[in-house]
Amino acid sequence: MNICELLSASRSHYEEKPLLFVDGERCSFDELATNVWKLAAVLRARGLGKGDRIIITMENSVEWLTTLFAVLQVGAVAVPVNPGLRSPEMCNIAVHCEPALAIVDSDLLANFSPLKGAFPVLIKGDAAQDWAASVTHAGCDQTVADTAPDETGMIFYTSGTTGAPKGVMISHRAAGYIAEMTSSHMAIGPRDVSLVMGSLAFIYPLAINCLAAIRGGATVVLQKRFHPKLVCDAIREHRVTVTMGVPTMYVMIMNFCESAACDFSTMRLAISGGASLPDALCRRAKQSLGFEIFDLWGMTECTPVTSYDPRRDDRGYPDSCGRALPGCAFRIVNDQLHPAPVGTIGEVMLSGPMIMSGYYRNPEATAQTMIDGWIRSGDLGLTDAEGRLFIVGRKKDLIIRGGANVDPVEIEEVLYSHPGVAECAVVGLPDPVFGERVKAFIVRRSHTVGSEELLAHCAASLADYKLPAEIEFLDELPKGPTGKILRRELRERSAPQS
Repeated sequence: MNICELLSASRSHYEEKPLLFVDGERCSFDELATNVWKLAAVLRARGLGKGDRIIITMENSVEWLTTLFAVLQVGAVAVPVNPGLRSPEMCNIAVHCEPALAIVDSDLLANFSPLKGAFPVLIKGDAAQDWAASVTHAGCDQTVADTAPDETGMIFYTSGTTGAPKGVMISHRAAGYIAEMTSSHMAIGPRDVSLVMGSLAFIYPLAINCLAAIRGGATVVLQKRFHPKLVCDAIREHRVTVTMGVPTMYVMIMNFCESAACDFSTMRLAISGGASLPDALCRRAKQSLGFEIFDLWGMTECTPVTSYDPRRDDRGYPDSCGRALPGCAFRIVNDQLHPAPVGTIGEVMLSGPMIMSGYYRNPEATAQTMIDGWIRSGDLGLTDAEGRLFIVGRKKDLIIRGGANVDPVEIEEVLYSHPGVAECAVVGLPDPVFGERVKAFIVRRSHTVGSEELLAHCAASLADYKLPAEIEFLDELPKGPTGKILRRELRERSAPQS
């Protein structure tokens, strides 16, 4: 089994159908497959094959997907690296995974300059080591390496918001299941046009969005970078039917559409993942954009795990990330990892065919996270009698004020329901009396909104002990490479200066 065969399986049905659109460039299934065979020949001529790690550091492009499938075809391991990382972050990943080759955009090559000479490079956009020239002059090699289902196909390095990044090993079997199950469950087919708004360096845009679309025979529209205007233009021009993003993206699209005419009449499915999706945002999207947003939950180590069935769910259940997807499972456990009663908050553990093989070269972290085929998520959640999952935050995000547990997501939900709030994040800060106090960070839609008005709004829905003791207004919230709000940075921002 080799995940690269996903492309050839779809190509056999849709040779001349447009597979990709990127910045006006069109690429058919047949054209992409031919370039994959040529690049595979280049890689094999360099002596690359089974088990070799190959870093991919490029903006979203036809070349990015070509590279991925070619790396997999020769049996090597693809290591997608977020092009938005800084040089030290990229170098740390390279030192850890010891690549046999790095395939890099020319304007990103300088990020690896401290490691110059440590590994060879193939550069997109460089006359001397050009990706395009290498592929143009190569023959076609259609041989697919015989890889076992459990062999590692990709390594994704986590964003490191809760510690040092770790290399998550995803097998060919796991990647194949993600694409197959998502495509089937979301009914993604050849009539669909799927918009990829995030970087392919992350498993969510790559496997759940892009590979699932290819598996279903859909056309994929790749965005090199996210901007709400580019999203609106792409949806109108290509008549997009499916897209997937993080809540922040949808907030920015809604804010943009307040002053611009946008046509979303072709949209049939919008998925949100990567962070909590407040019901207030869903309602606002339905009202201003005209379509429902369905939540999806998982983590790089095992994703996706929960969502909704668009064929039988008119909308998501408020503040729930849905039910377990086909073949997937979750459970709520207490501190002793024993099952917690329905409706009780505990740590969420998850499992399924797409579970990671482990953390690359990190057996200690693997042993701490993987227990009897289950992943410890570090997320706090609860389930209801209908089997729906509710994520209430990470363990370290739970605020304990005067002995009472305060869920920051609950407060954020109330704040998001105020028309003057564009984005918000709630954290707990040390307090000499109560142990912790609540602080809210707000990005305003209207600068006439003040702290007193927002506190009064919260007081109408929340108990006194849950009310923010402090509100700080920011122009924007700090976010990680996947668009997640970095609560850690907000806590550090509020820490006393020594």
